Amino acid sequence: MILRHGEAEPLLGDDASRELTEHGREQVAAVCRARATELAEVRAIWASPFVRTQQTAAIAAELLGLPVSTEPVLVGDTPPSEVLEALVSVADFPILLVSHQPLVGSLVNGLCGSSNQHPMGTSSLACLSAEVWANNCAELEWLQHAQ
Repeated sequence: MILRHGEAEPLLGDDASRELTEHGREQVAAVCRARATELAEVRAIWASPFVRTQQTAAIAAELLGLPVSTEPVLVGDTPPSEVLEALVSVADFPILLVSHQPLVGSLVNGLCGSSNQHPMGTSSLACLSAEVWANNCAELEWLQHAQ
């Protein structure tokens, strides 16, 4: 599963230190509650080191009772191929990846071979299934957007 962070404060300084707005926290919580049954299958949570993704992951982690692993490979400008290489060593699938644009959109659309058909707005949560984590090898099970 791939989750984009919730709405964040405007960029006024260091992008990495931007926090979620109250509305962003509410969006993330609502999306997680809406997909609580499916999220219950998650066995591990990886998040970008940026503050807003850590806060987003913490909301999901509280619901799931799981720790959050900080993974620098999930910063937004990382090439998707590097994330796929990191996933090769994962034994605890399903996993929840919490990250940023353009990475989340590139992962969802690249894995599904769908160009840019599946937009990933703030707090969007996508569930993909695949036997092999490579471009054009996954199927989008569902895509939940914030309301």
